[in-house]
Amino acid sequence: MKFFHDVEARMERLSGSLWRLFPRPAGEPVEVLEALRRECDAKAVIVGRDRTVVPNAFELELPAESYARLADEAGAVGERLASEVRRHAAERHFSFAGPVAVRLRPPRDGNELHRYRLHSSITPRP
Repeated sequence: MKFFHDVEARMERLSGSLWRLFPRPAGEPVEVLEALRRECDAKAVIVGRDRTVVPNAFELELPAESYARLADEAGAVGERLASEVRRHAAERHFSFAGPVAVRLRPPRDGNELHRYRLHSSITPRP
């Protein structure tokens, strides 16, 4: 039972640390999950009568300082976000072309971000 308690405590800590990384000017947390859900909805592709495919590969570019604070837990936070994307897709009866992955990274172009940037693609199974 202690193992499950430790896992649960770690996930709560990860979730809390993620939302603190994205402050809005007014101090409200940015809804990163909502941005991922909107990305799925906006880029949905109808491929058949009963099949709608949505992005499964996401890159979340963070401000350098935020990424540095989260770097050690980036994999776990990415998996937690991917789990939420899968849940959203199940609720909407969406499907994926491959495994869902959310990768956190520092800015790729070297320009400092004030908030975050989200990129997505439909990537088939390897």
